[in-house]
Amino acid sequence: MQLSQLVGDLGQFIIAQQSTAPFIFGISGGQGAGKSTLCRALTQYLADKGKSAVTLGLDDFYLSAAARQNLAAQVHPLCATRGVPGTHDVDLMRATLHALQSATENTETRIPIFSKSHDEGRPRQDWARFQGRPDVILLEGWCVGGRDSFISPAPQTEWENRHDPNGVWKGWTHQQAAAYGDIWDACHGLLLIRQDNFDAVIDSRWRQEQDNAAESGVWQFANRDEVADFCAHYESWTLGIWKKLPETANFVIGRDANYIYQYL
Repeated sequence: MQLSQLVGDLGQFIIAQQSTAPFIFGISGGQGAGKSTLCRALTQYLADKGKSAVTLGLDDFYLSAAARQNLAAQVHPLCATRGVPGTHDVDLMRATLHALQSATENTETRIPIFSKSHDEGRPRQDWARFQGRPDVILLEGWCVGGRDSFISPAPQTEWENRHDPNGVWKGWTHQQAAAYGDIWDACHGLLLIRQDNFDAVIDSRWRQEQDNAAESGVWQFANRDEVADFCAHYESWTLGIWKKLPETANFVIGRDANYIYQYL
């Protein structure tokens, strides 16, 4: 099915479920799965139905490069790379979510923005602003809904065995996942988008990198091989989420390379 049909189905579900409190809808999916595009289309659909929506992107809550360098020095060098649970400012994410939930008509909520090309958050004065109390909060991110039970604290892939043979980094991110639990629990509904396989995640992230570079003029990765090494940080988490999250998700959607969707 096309994006428009998916958006219509999700929009109808959200509107039917909504109460007086903001409806929090979690959208989980691998790198380049199309989460941001879906959120934009869903926000427009809801606006056409008289409902206000705001998107909180997990990627916008990454820790600063300096904070991750501190983790790299204290825990393991792999902590310098953003991505896995433990590399986000969970307190800021929780505070932003609560601010939107408790906002009044005259409240302005600031929402962080992270530049992937520069691997750094934007200054606070450049953050997005949302006026009022939203009807719907779309919480999107590659590991939304991910629990520590979804992965092993020990190395699971050849890449992990090579870079973290003693499981120090893997055990650390496994432990850090618990800090996100109350945020995932706050979601009233949940969607999982999954690509065909992990190679498709790498391909999607490489296309995303090219788009980011075209916009910013800055390349974070020079080629697909560098993207593959970056995505290897996510692999066991991604595969674990694909396997376990369907047990609790309201919607599980497959997506092919042409952005055609199907219910799984």
